[in-house]
Amino acid sequence: MYINKITAHILEVLKSKKDFTFFLFTLLFFLAFFAFFFGLIIIPLKGGAIGFYRMVPPTSFEYFYFIFSSVVSALIMTMTFHRLLSKSSDINTKRSSGDAIKGNASSIFGIATGIFGAVCPACLGINFLLLGNVFTLQLAFLIPYIFYVQLGGIALLLLGLYLVAKSSYENKCISCNVDIEENEVNKSNNYFIKVLFAFIIILLTFQVIGIFSSGKSSGLNGTNDTFIANGKIINIATTIEEVTPKSGFVTKVHFGNIVSKMIEGGALVPKKLEDILKNRYGQKMKPKWLAILKGEDTNLEINKDNAVFMMYILWTFAKENKNQILDDSPFVKYFKNYDIGVGHAGYGDMSLLTLTPKQQEIAKEVAENANRPCCNNSTAAPDCSHGYSALGLVELMASQGFTKTEIFNTFVEFNSFWFPETYIKDALYFKITKNEDWKDVDKEVIAGREYSSLSGSYKVKNYLKQNFGI
Repeated sequence: MYINKITAHILEVLKSKKDFTFFLFTLLFFLAFFAFFFGLIIIPLKGGAIGFYRMVPPTSFEYFYFIFSSVVSALIMTMTFHRLLSKSSDINTKRSSGDAIKGNASSIFGIATGIFGAVCPACLGINFLLLGNVFTLQLAFLIPYIFYVQLGGIALLLLGLYLVAKSSYENKCISCNVDIEENEVNKSNNYFIKVLFAFIIILLTFQVIGIFSSGKSSGLNGTNDTFIANGKIINIATTIEEVTPKSGFVTKVHFGNIVSKMIEGGALVPKKLEDILKNRYGQKMKPKWLAILKGEDTNLEINKDNAVFMMYILWTFAKENKNQILDDSPFVKYFKNYDIGVGHAGYGDMSLLTLTPKQQEIAKEVAENANRPCCNNSTAAPDCSHGYSALGLVELMASQGFTKTEIFNTFVEFNSFWFPETYIKDALYFKITKNEDWKDVDKEVIAGREYSSLSGSYKVKNYLKQNFGI
C-alpha cells in the first residue's frame, strides 16, 4: 500500500543523524510547548511567572493527546526540514501549487488545532498580551465540544504529516509550480525561515524586555518619586500606601464557623494547604493562620503577607458552598471534578452558608458587577482562584448583612492586595484625571468592568504609560 511506503520513508528519514537530531530537538520543544498550554508547567520570571495552574487534572485521553500531538507535530517539522534542506537528485520536478497548499495548510492548522485542544480544557478564557495590548478569547461555550476539537486536531495532524511526507517521498518541489533549480528553492526557503525566526526573536525580546523592565520603569517601587500631571504634584509612594497600606485592611467581616465546617467535611485539609503555601509560594504558616484553621472566629483581614492564605480559604469556601450563583456559572456546567489541591474535588457539595432571599439578591447583584483584572469575567462567573475568592467574600459579607456599598469597598480592598499594580494605577488615574483621592473614589465604579476587568485595567495602564511613562 502507498501509505506503507510513506511510513517507511518517514522511518528512513529518521535514520539520518541530522534529521533525527532535528526531530528530537523539535519533540522536546513541542512537549514543553504543549505542557505549558496544558497548565502542567509555568515559566518563572523575575518577580513573577507566566502560565497558569490547571483547573482540572488531565484525563488519560488528554495525556495521550498531549504526547501524540507533540510527536506528530515534531514529525511534520522534521519532514518539512528534510524536504526543504536536503538536496534532491531530481531538481527540476514540477508540482502543482494546489498540493503544496494542502500540505502546508493541513500541517499548520493541525498544529494550531492541537495547541487549541490543549488550552481549552485548562481555563475558560485565554488572555493574549501582544505589543502592549490585551486580547481575550473566551472559550467556555466550546468546552462541551472539546473532545471533538481534539479529534479534529488529531485528524488534521495526521493529514498534514501524510501530505508533507508524501511530498518528501515523491521528491517533488513543494514551493513552486515552474521548473527551478533545487538550490534556488533551498536559498528561498532558507531566507524565509531566517526572516520568520528573526521576527519571532524580535517579538519575544520585546515582550520579555517589557516584563523585566516594567517594575523599573513604572515607578511603583515604593520610592518617593513624584511627577506633575495636569498641574498637580502626584506622589507615587503616598498612593501606594493609600491603596495597599503596610498594615493592610482589617474588616468587620468574620469567619463564623465556615472554616471548621470545611475542615470537618474534608473540603479543606490544613496539611495540604500548608504544603502548597510552603512548596509553591515559599510561605510558612503564621500563628494567626493556624488560629483560623483551628476554628477561631476572627475578623477577615488582608495584607501583603496573608494575601495568598486568604485567597485559598475564600477560594475553597466559594467552590464548596452550595449557592445559586455558583450553580448558574458556566464553569460548573463544564467541569465536574474541580480540585484546587487543598481538599476534595467538586462544587457546591456542602451547605456552608445559606443566604436569605434578600441577601442572595445583594450577593448576586454585587457579583455580577464586580470584575477582576485577571480576566474579563464577572465574579458571578468565576473561572480562576481570584474569581472564586472574590465570590466567597461577597457571599460571606452578604450573609452578615453588609450593604452593597460596604461589599464593593471590601472587594476592592482585597483585590488591591491580589492585584496591587492595577489598583495603584487606578488610584493614580483618578487623581490625575478627576482630582479624586483614592478614599473618595466610588469603589462600585472601580469594581466594575471599566476599571477592574482585564481590558479595562489595561486601558488605564496604557494611558499612564503613554502620557507619563509610568
